[in-house]
Amino acid sequence: MEISIREALDSDIEGIVELFCESGGNPYNWNREKWTHNYRDYPDGTPISLVATINGQIVGHYGMQPIKIGQIPAMLGLHAYVASSQRGLTIISALMKEVDRVCGLRGAQLICGFANPKFSLIKSTIFKWKTPCWLGFQTGFSEEDAEIMKFRKFYFNYSDDWLVWRFGSKKDKYVSIYFDSQKNKHIQLLKFCGGNLRSENQNLEVWSTRSMYSTNQPDRFCQPFSIKVFEPELLNEGILNCENWSIDMGDSDTFQYTSEESSK
Repeated sequence: MEISIREALDSDIEGIVELFCESGGNPYNWNREKWTHNYRDYPDGTPISLVATINGQIVGHYGMQPIKIGQIPAMLGLHAYVASSQRGLTIISALMKEVDRVCGLRGAQLICGFANPKFSLIKSTIFKWKTPCWLGFQTGFSEEDAEIMKFRKFYFNYSDDWLVWRFGSKKDKYVSIYFDSQKNKHIQLLKFCGGNLRSENQNLEVWSTRSMYSTNQPDRFCQPFSIKVFEPELLNEGILNCENWSIDMGDSDTFQYTSEESSK
């Protein structure tokens, strides 16, 4: 079995989409346009789409987008997937080894990601990632929340072009409408960039400093936020301390932005 890890070509797009949809469904709405949006149209640097192949067939994928944490050059890992017929450590280990190599070539001082709890555990136990924060959902967002988040040392620092790429326009805040599997409506604050807070914000679902934890919480669902640090000095600066981080829901690609107008 000859495994190859390489950067994806435009000619691989259909094969990558087929990989994500191998179960017969398409819960994350993968298509050519989504891949192109993430890996060709990204405005804040050059992203990387890695594919694992066996005898020319695509059996795995891992994506990275260059970001800044404050002023720190970093990578955001996303869209990790291994074909069901190849689950185990062989393919994912080959992918993660190449991830580390590419991060080194790009000068990234860390890589981070919002993987599901199972994959986050694998990254922590096998690939030397750490999970400094578990992000819970709270209802309501106050002036105090906004003020505390402004002074956290580590935060996702995106350009105005990124905001337009991610949300379609430049605004002070991005409020998104989401309907769960039970058809319940959720109003989510994906990103707060400043501006006035009104009483309606008390009904918003949000990640904030009051719902961030250094360990998983057994009584509620929390999203693990994992990082792998390549620059040792960042450890001395407290990058593994949850209390030093400010993270918005919109920093994770898990949450799709649907404005109230477009949801009608």
